Formats: sequence, C-alpha cells, structure tokens
Amino acid sequence: MSIPEPDYPYTIAANEYGFYCLPEVYKSREVPKILSGGGVYEPDTIRLIRRLCGTGDVIAGGAFVGDFLPALEEGLSTKAHVHTFEPNPISRAATEMTIALNGLKKIKLHPCAVGSEDAALPLQVAKASGNAMGARAKIAETHVEGETIEVPVKRLDDLVDQTRKVTVLQLDIEGHEGPALEGATGIVTKHKPVIILEAPKGWQQRGYATKLEELFPDAGYRFCGALERNAVFRAI
Repeated sequence: MSIPEPDYPYTIAANEYGFYCLPEVYKSREVPKILSGGGVYEPDTIRLIRRLCGTGDVIAGGAFVGDFLPALEEGLSTKAHVHTFEPNPISRAATEMTIALNGLKKIKLHPCAVGSEDAALPLQVAKASGNAMGARAKIAETHVEGETIEVPVKRLDDLVDQTRKVTVLQLDIEGHEGPALEGATGIVTKHKPVIILEAPKGWQQRGYATKLEELFPDAGYRFCGALERNAVFRAI
C-alpha cells in the first residue's frame, strides 16, 4: 500500500483504534500529547457517536490529524460514510496519512473550511510567536502576515449529497460552528441528526440552543447534556 507521507517531520502514534500521523510542529499540543501516550482524545464523545450513527452517515470536523476517524469508520454500517473537512494544509496532510495508515475506505475528506456560504477567508494557523495553532486553528476576521492563510469555505449542504442519510453532525471548529450550521440547513431540516458542538461553557450551550431554535424551529432541538467539551442536542 502506498502511503502519502507529509513533506515535514512527523511521528506515528497508536492507540486502541489505530495509527496516527503527528506533525512535529504539533508535538506540544493537547491531542498529539494524548495520542503519543497511547490515549484516545474525547473517548466518551467517540463512543456516543458510534452508538448513534446507526445506518446513517456521520459528519465530523474539523479533521485535525484524523484522530476521530479510525474509531468512527469502525462504527459505521456497511454503506455509510464519514464526511470530514480540514482547511489547514499541515493538518490535512496528517489526516491523509492517518487514513492511509489505517486503510480507511469510508472517509470523505474535503480540503476546505465550512460556513454559511462559499467564500475565501483567512484561517489563523500560527500565533504571533510563530508557534503552530494545531487543532486551535480558526477562521480569523482579517489577514495577518505570517499568522493566517487564505482557505476556501464551503457549505456542508454542498459537500454532502442530499440523498445521504445523516444521523450525527459533530463540529469542533473553534467558534465557527454557528455559520457552519447555517450552511447545513438542508441536511438538518431533512435528516434531523443528533448535533454535537464544542461548547464547554454554559453560555455557549445556551447560545447554541437558541441558534438551533432560530434555524430549525420545527425540529424541536433540545440540549440533552454535555460530555467532555461537547454539548449534545437532539430533535425531540
């Protein structure tokens, strides 16, 4: 099997679900540290998604280094897929290698960010010090030389075929979850997936509950609790 190796220094880590490519520039970040020690990042969230996916597809992003992907593919039904996205070239190259290392066949990786409309926006990939942001890379308001790169932004409604049944929508994209939901109105209206959003604070959870009510008033989404750093919402 030919494995697409990144053109930068990296190491390979393993845990109970598989193998992961870890860029050297990310070695001090939280997720690579956990993976390097053989651990699983957000294991409860992974287990929940695997239990909920049923016979449908999962949307999970951003991909970062693909740390969720081996576990999620293992939990899919025969014809289901995981749709993910990663605009940061360093992280995307690591995800591609993670996919290859594990022989994953059901992952649809898109080289973009997601939002409310097609656009090209600045993505902050480094701090002012020059240190890589890693999983904390985020859409920025303005371009800053040496800190941001321009990336394409797409709607989830355009990335995922509307004929695909989606049972879980999980987003961890550093505060850009609101616009991403606005770009997924077709998916959510049609399929009413369980929605899992990074929201460790109560005010964030309340804000997303309000956002879901505004976007999907007929779906009846309710906040059903939080685990790890994530809030879980279900149409009831």
